[in-house]
Amino acid sequence: MVALRLRKEGGRIESFSIRYTRSAQTCPPVFVFILFYSFFNTVWLIVNDVTIGYAFGNFLCENHEVLATILREVVDNILISWPQRALLWLDSWPAGLKLNTELSRFYSGTFVDLVDVWGGELYNRAVAFIFRHDLIGGMGGMTMSIALFYDMFAVFTLHIYVCYAIALVAYERALWGLGSLWRLFRGKRFNVLRNRTDSWEYDNDQLLFGTILFTLLAFLFPTVLAYYALFALLRLSTIFVQASLEIQLAFMNHFPLFALVLKLKDPWRLPGGLYFDFIKVRSQPLTFSRIFFQYTHLWTKLASHYSPLRLFKSLLLGNFLVPIPRYEIRYDKIGRQ
Repeated sequence: MVALRLRKEGGRIESFSIRYTRSAQTCPPVFVFILFYSFFNTVWLIVNDVTIGYAFGNFLCENHEVLATILREVVDNILISWPQRALLWLDSWPAGLKLNTELSRFYSGTFVDLVDVWGGELYNRAVAFIFRHDLIGGMGGMTMSIALFYDMFAVFTLHIYVCYAIALVAYERALWGLGSLWRLFRGKRFNVLRNRTDSWEYDNDQLLFGTILFTLLAFLFPTVLAYYALFALLRLSTIFVQASLEIQLAFMNHFPLFALVLKLKDPWRLPGGLYFDFIKVRSQPLTFSRIFFQYTHLWTKLASHYSPLRLFKSLLLGNFLVPIPRYEIRYDKIGRQ
């Protein structure tokens, strides 16, 4: 049952309110429309997803040998050979950048061996195993194929993740040590109990020992920074690829296809509100901005998480770079904002 209340002042309608009363046998039309729209939009998305996924799976099955060869060559050149060449380039004092020889040799040798181990027999087995399972995933829909590609990319870049984590720990410890020694020279120390920096008097032995440590860290820090910057850029590149796959999944899972078709075919079947035309109350069709409202919130979340200033600050402070959490871009999470 629907009740419409109007308030008149001076012969004009100032405001109105609509109140729904639910009885045991009736249901508000707006809830019926929401259920109707959600059901058919979900059906359309599933049918299109399975259709596109089936076609994509057939394409992979017909060309799996050629695609597997191309994939192995591309991944081997970009994810295996290129990081090794970059590490050897850093170890050879590039562009006049004189790094610490012993530390640079240790960094380069360790990371080259890690990449080489992953690029060996384990990597070759992973390519065949994951590509075979992606062929099967194509039969479950295009979204399943994209999700499998996401996992496959995460496995292929596992060595970059490990090298970035090691370089990040060294960079973070170096920053922490330089900050602590800088407070020592200023006659300060960090009060853990009160979470603040207090004044403190150090004796000559402490100042001398701090000077030696600060000199050591100051000369080693450029080497630590160079290798950290290399793997931070590689990690940032992998996060951007993963973010693009997450965006594709979000668009395919929550695209308002049914509402868009109704908007183009018969806009009056998508009521977006009421307006007064002299003495009649008319329905106002739903606008495109309200149809795609969830994507506005999605782009806002993505822009805030992948903001250049935020990423640059995280790189400088040594914060661990992670892609946007999946629960942040789910439809139900976005729709409640």
